[in-house]
Amino acid sequence: NKTDAISFELYPWATCSTNNFSHADRIRSVTIPDIDTTSIPETAQFGMCAGDFTEVYANDHDRFDVVAASFFLDTAHNIIEYIELIYNMLKPGGHLVSLGPLLYHYAGMPNQPSLEIPWEDVLSIIKQVGFVIEEIEDIADVPYIENNLSMVSVLYKCKFFVARKPTS
Repeated sequence: NKTDAISFELYPWATCSTNNFSHADRIRSVTIPDIDTTSIPETAQFGMCAGDFTEVYANDHDRFDVVAASFFLDTAHNIIEYIELIYNMLKPGGHLVSLGPLLYHYAGMPNQPSLEIPWEDVLSIIKQVGFVIEEIEDIADVPYIENNLSMVSVLYKCKFFVARKPTS
């Protein structure tokens, strides 16, 4: 998952014709990656994989020290399935670190199952699965994939939490 020092220039707002203060705002570029990934130590273990999360990681028991879930848990058809899978993926003593809203991406989509439960139930399930909650924080005004120079801004009220899988 590394690139050389070469970055790629993209124009993500070039086709957005509304809510622009200027032409320059619309045609400005962004560069990815925004860091030189060759500077990441070879010993660093970071992974990312495309595919259905529940299928890709179904057999990865006690494999990870940390699972970082940024705007992720609500992408599930069934959030309980994600929480249980992450618990199984973590080594004893491992942590789930999560930030995000509960938008539930499949809500209201025809022919798509979607379990949509409020935060209080999500928290209860996290504990019932076996996690120990170490930190919970409400974080307001969190942007997600946004053009910060647009006349429109969508901000989320998110939950940030750290949950630990017990060692025994």
